[in-house]
Amino acid sequence: MEPTTDPPQPPARAARASWVGRGAIAVLRGLLRRWLGVQVLGAEALQTGLDRGRPLVWALPFRQLSALVVLDEQARRLGLPLPLAPLAAAGAEGTSAVIEPHAFLYLTRSGQPSPLASQPYAYAPRLQRLIAAVRADAALDVQVVPVHVFWGRAPRTQTSILKALFAEGWAIPGPLRQAVRVLIHGRQTLLRFGEPVSLRALTADTHDDALALRRVARRLRDAYRQERERVIGPDLSHRHTLINAVVSAAPVRAAIEAAAAERRITVDQAEAQARRAAWEIASNYSYPWIRAFDLGLQWLWNRLYDGVESHRMQTLREASDGASVVYVPCHRSHVDYLLLSYLVWQQGLPPPHVAAGANLNLPVVGGILRRGGAFFLRRSFRGDPLYAVVFGEYLHAMIVRGFPIEYFVEGGRSRTGRTLPPKAGLLAMTVESWLRAPQRPLRFVPVYVGYERLIEGESHVAELSGRPKQKESLLGLLHSLRRLRERFGRVHVNVGEPIDLEAFLAARDLSPPVADEAALRAAIGALALRIVARINDAAVVAPVNLVSAAMLGTPRHAMDAGELVAQVGLLRELAERLPHAVRTTLTALSATDVVAQAERTGLVRRIPHPLGDLLQVPDAQVPLLAYFRNNVLHVWALPALMAALLVGHPGIGRARLSAIAGRALPFLRAELFLSWDERELEPRVQACLDAFEALGVLPGAASTGAPPVLEVLARVLREPLQRWSIVLSVLTGRGAGRLTADALEDLCVLLAQRMAFLYDSGPPGFADRAAFRSIVATLGELGWVRAVDGRLHFESALLEAAGDAQWLLSEPVRQAIERITRLSDADLAAAEAASAATRRAA
Repeated sequence: MEPTTDPPQPPARAARASWVGRGAIAVLRGLLRRWLGVQVLGAEALQTGLDRGRPLVWALPFRQLSALVVLDEQARRLGLPLPLAPLAAAGAEGTSAVIEPHAFLYLTRSGQPSPLASQPYAYAPRLQRLIAAVRADAALDVQVVPVHVFWGRAPRTQTSILKALFAEGWAIPGPLRQAVRVLIHGRQTLLRFGEPVSLRALTADTHDDALALRRVARRLRDAYRQERERVIGPDLSHRHTLINAVVSAAPVRAAIEAAAAERRITVDQAEAQARRAAWEIASNYSYPWIRAFDLGLQWLWNRLYDGVESHRMQTLREASDGASVVYVPCHRSHVDYLLLSYLVWQQGLPPPHVAAGANLNLPVVGGILRRGGAFFLRRSFRGDPLYAVVFGEYLHAMIVRGFPIEYFVEGGRSRTGRTLPPKAGLLAMTVESWLRAPQRPLRFVPVYVGYERLIEGESHVAELSGRPKQKESLLGLLHSLRRLRERFGRVHVNVGEPIDLEAFLAARDLSPPVADEAALRAAIGALALRIVARINDAAVVAPVNLVSAAMLGTPRHAMDAGELVAQVGLLRELAERLPHAVRTTLTALSATDVVAQAERTGLVRRIPHPLGDLLQVPDAQVPLLAYFRNNVLHVWALPALMAALLVGHPGIGRARLSAIAGRALPFLRAELFLSWDERELEPRVQACLDAFEALGVLPGAASTGAPPVLEVLARVLREPLQRWSIVLSVLTGRGAGRLTADALEDLCVLLAQRMAFLYDSGPPGFADRAAFRSIVATLGELGWVRAVDGRLHFESALLEAAGDAQWLLSEPVRQAIERITRLSDADLAAAEAASAATRRAA
């Protein structure tokens, strides 16, 4: 694309502009002379290499009067040609001819290039005239010296949020911002002279003025870019440099033409829509803002938390070595992405560009998040194929250029505390992008983030209890600021084992280009499950998780103080003896210290009693503790399953234990995202039983009951087992061919809500739809259920699994499930009508 050009100004207008400019410079020089402190670099090299016989023009990258004043003052001090003096060249018979009224130019006349324009650069007419003069006169050459003026030190060296915000960056500042910058950083101004550029040498072999202009401009832009990179770091503000590349890409051009035909508009109008979509999506990365975020977040963490504990952070550096990185943390809080970006920056790595929902693109807030690296996406791309293609190309451009990216494979924040089933939309786009151009390795880095108290905890509980989700708003954000007066314990961050995409695909016999679309879809689904499993593998078992698992296993959420220490000790010992994964991290505190900390932080309250003090969870804390127990429920999945079998049947044989565990494992793995499979089950079962025996809690064959600590452990897995039993009971109770998959899911949710109300089956998350959807999907994957004409039929294996309920659940729970799942045809019709209405509303 040709750069835009403007016609030269009329003489009268040029004279008026010159007179006004000289007056403004004189005033500004007087104001700044005593204020600025300027360090000059490159002056000696310039004076040595300068050809005094050739005209010299100073080139500044963009229009900035304060920079011109600095240049003029230092040129006077050093005895160099003055930028405001006329530019003269040797004429005939030794005379001197003025070819320009001033010896300086601004490379680009406009301010910040607009990504909404097809050509963002408007080059200086003076540069165009000089190139034309050199091409017209074989005896003429002009030296162009790029001048770099930086106000203050690099953003990363600033120690004040205000100074960091107004430090040098890649964005071109407006007049007001530049005035503040001069006031704050004027005493630390840096001026650097670049290497002179010969216009004749650059344009001698060209026969086209536009080509000559582009060549000179590119050389100067490269000089500015390289010097700015040395001073403040690489240009990541790709909102200004990437949108043209995105819109020019072949997939987007094809989508533009298709949109123009479909919407009956011109191609230019469709392109404008594509540019607006790219503008809506793209981040506006800014080093000054990143440094301000760094300083602000340091203050915020100290204000909110008692500490941020990070584990295996060296993995971040190892994963990013020679590769593009996609950070994929769990999503529990809006703090997640701020915290991870902060920790990545603290490791000396560039913070990632974070995918954020368009609901966070609020006034003021959206702009701040963009400058911190957020790029925005709509919740759904349906109905706008042009937007979908633009977003995909934007993501592809970031991956190809090596920008680190962060997104949440769970989609939204978990309201229950469990890791949510992955949504593979962004993941699929990432994989397909890498397959288009596998130039460098691509690695996914799972990250676990755990909290001891959640800022959004109360709203999560309210939403699980039926209150509609509150939309994000600026007013809501302002209301949440009052929580800054509270303390939220410690935060734990653990980096999981990275996944190399090329190696993952190669293990499935896939390599670029992949022609088998079905195999690629299956691989992406498997990759999504691998990511969430590795997030869970990196879980941190903190004091709050231990206390939650122990106290929620009691009927009234109360326990003798000594028994609570014993229960926490059992959970801690099991987590240590039977590690869920190599990267699972366990608190170093003893059971006694864990309980003491829970009492100090208000998780439990002490009730004095003559026969021994009691500890109880306050009623308001119960749903929140369920959240923290669910964070690490997978850590005790197998021990709790074994405990559930042993509590009701102390004499059960090891063979039957393994058989029932084998039938339950697929459902536990699907809901809790366990990283191990059937091949590891038998050794793990035996190791678990051996640990029970070593800890003295394994009932003997002649036992009449299990130890109390084992009963509490069994209740850790109560809700998943009850959900599983509800699904099986509904299917077997209604008979084959009576229900669709959607109707089964909806009915189970309704029945779980009813059971939770009638029989106290735990906190609101018991009726979580995602958990029931996972169970129904797993039944299909196992082949225990198949759809015939949309209706579900089941195999004998499902009946056998349904019989396991007598081993896993207590008699009162089994009877409760049997009662609520005993439905008449009228009940079933009412339930299906209610679920259909809910789905239509959604």
